[in-house]
Amino acid sequence: MKTILASLVLLISTHLYAFPEMIRHGYTNCTACHVSPSGGGLLNQYGRSLSKDVLSTWSAKNEENFLHGAINTESVNDWLVTGGDLRAVQVHQENDNIKRGKFIKMQAGLEVGINQPKWAIIGSFGQFDDQEWETDFTRYYALFRVTDELTLRAGRFLPSFGINNSEHILSTRGPLGFGYGVEKDTAEASWLGEGWNFVGSYYKTQKELSNTNETGYTALVSKIFANYKVGVQYLNEKNDIYKRQIYGVTGLLGWTEHFYTTLEYDKSSIEIEPASTKTVGNYFLHRSGYEFYKGLHVLVLNDYMQPDENDGTTKNYKFGPGVQWFPRPHFDFEFFWTRQQSIQNAKNDGDYAWMVFHYYL
Repeated sequence: MKTILASLVLLISTHLYAFPEMIRHGYTNCTACHVSPSGGGLLNQYGRSLSKDVLSTWSAKNEENFLHGAINTESVNDWLVTGGDLRAVQVHQENDNIKRGKFIKMQAGLEVGINQPKWAIIGSFGQFDDQEWETDFTRYYALFRVTDELTLRAGRFLPSFGINNSEHILSTRGPLGFGYGVEKDTAEASWLGEGWNFVGSYYKTQKELSNTNETGYTALVSKIFANYKVGVQYLNEKNDIYKRQIYGVTGLLGWTEHFYTTLEYDKSSIEIEPASTKTVGNYFLHRSGYEFYKGLHVLVLNDYMQPDENDGTTKNYKFGPGVQWFPRPHFDFEFFWTRQQSIQNAKNDGDYAWMVFHYYL
């Protein structure tokens, strides 16, 4: 049970929160709203304005600004970016063997940076460790905008790979090594054009996370047309124990201004040394949503993974409906109920539900 609850915490507890479904409004690149080329983290002023005008059900004048506009920041908005997140989750698990729930504090972090037309320096600190708040730096980076399309970035952050959403326990995030608390020392180049995106990353895992001399690189290519973005991606990673490769495809599909879909499929191959044994796995995520009233979305989720395609006991499938609501700028609530199927033991088939409470500064 502790493992299940810990996994559900990781599901939501990420300070790299992003909303890629904004493609339904024609925002095909994350830099329209965020300082980071891969999305999440600090919002620019335009991103804050969209949180009021596009995302939220209700709003008041200047409410989208830092601390709801209580402090006038107009004189520093051209160079200072500030933000942060408070997040908690109520989780519930129930099957023939167990029925349990828990409220968990997950995140209380601050983020600040200097953002200039050609460069930016960003740092984030503060996190919960065993429900105790610590002031550790969680990520930081410096970036240089060579042109309007080309950005170079280096620091400690997650290398770009896959669709950057907040459900980091789902198959294409946490299980593939892109969950919470695993930021790596990374150097990255991003070309984000109107029709094509090209992103390449090189990373090294710091010793406090792994002492196996782990290094790797990722490459992503995406094609943009209208309110659709489809891409292919590749990851190559090695350490003292294994070599890993991942091939994947992604899709952000804005069918209408109200109806959208995100899709990702990845195929992983791990070769363990020196025995030269090879394991191939499959990971798939589908999430569709419909905004039937401004700021209020109904969702459906399908999540599948089988880390070893030759071993049926590793298969896991979750599916179910959800609701997401942005009542006012700075507030976000999400609820999901899923049914998880167990291939080996039907008694382990169960209901897994979570409700997220999120406030951003």
